[in-house]
Amino acid sequence: MAKKDYDSIRDDYKTPPEIYERLLKYAQIEKFDLDVCCSEHNIPAKAYNDVFFVDGLQTEWIGKCFLNPPFKETIKWVRKAVEMVKKYKFDTEVFCVLPGDRFETKFYQECILFNPDCLFAFLPFKQGFIIPGQEDEPIKPSQKIIIAIFTKRAAEWAYSWNYYDWFNTKAFTGVAASPRREG
Repeated sequence: MAKKDYDSIRDDYKTPPEIYERLLKYAQIEKFDLDVCCSEHNIPAKAYNDVFFVDGLQTEWIGKCFLNPPFKETIKWVRKAVEMVKKYKFDTEVFCVLPGDRFETKFYQECILFNPDCLFAFLPFKQGFIIPGQEDEPIKPSQKIIIAIFTKRAAEWAYSWNYYDWFNTKAFTGVAASPRREG
């Protein structure tokens, strides 16, 4: 039986620099305005303009925001991202690192697959995360990941993503759900 490298007891894994640095480059920014779901122990160094540790679910997200939520609580954070982009339109864009194995769930259907304000892409291989306190240890890939970007410019950004082949994978946009036919 394979050894499990990550467990659901922890929810403070750090995003590897290879992921957030590519997202910064893709967004053509030096730093994110806000990490909406970080703690003092898991924030990537030098990736953000303002660092403050508050409950991101209770605050407003404005600007270019980064989100790597505890995967067991993904639903709350993704719904908040959708809400913030809907509320602040072009003033808020949320760059997310999310588990890539939950597409059958209702919130993935509602918030990602059938959301035209969402660009998403499956990273090609399993990814690993940095365990706080073990930053010098090698990262062990163990989780399928998608990058999701909630933005009013999803279609434009998907075109750019695919043209420049970011992360060596193709991006898709959610589609507006068609009304269900009765009968």
